[in-house]
Amino acid sequence: MKNLAVANTLRFVVLILIQILLLNYAYMGGYMLPFIYILAVLMLPTGMGKVPMLLAAFAAGLTVDMFCNIPGFHTFSCTLLAFVRILMGNKMLTRGEPIEIDVPSIHSVPFQQFAGYLFVMSMVYSVAYFLLEAFSFGNFWWMVLSMVLSALVTWALMLICQLLLPKKQR
Repeated sequence: MKNLAVANTLRFVVLILIQILLLNYAYMGGYMLPFIYILAVLMLPTGMGKVPMLLAAFAAGLTVDMFCNIPGFHTFSCTLLAFVRILMGNKMLTRGEPIEIDVPSIHSVPFQQFAGYLFVMSMVYSVAYFLLEAFSFGNFWWMVLSMVLSALVTWALMLICQLLLPKKQR
């Protein structure tokens, strides 16, 4: 339990630092903004309580917002992501089978299920973030393109991170 808490804390810190120091300045092509730090929320233990999970997501989003001078976009999107994960995460990962998963990762869940889980969750985050950012439907196609491309880039980066980590740390 103690090692799991240390691993989760370290994952949160490292992914938030990568987001703040590198990826927030990587607005690729004017459409794509990767959100790698949401992987920390998506990999929280499944046995974690609902309130601690929501608070952890809120803190992660607030931290990124503070360093990016954005008024709550990441905070709302990340908290919504945790809420959706609480409601649907285990169903998506296990497909209704009675399987116990301690920490969702590419090794604890079949690849296709985990990839689908990451994609849906990155879409949830991107839709929430870009709806707040645009706050209108004036540039509807730009917003939709940004949502889809950012979700795809985020999904790809999260899968790469999962594949690069040694099996023991996943």
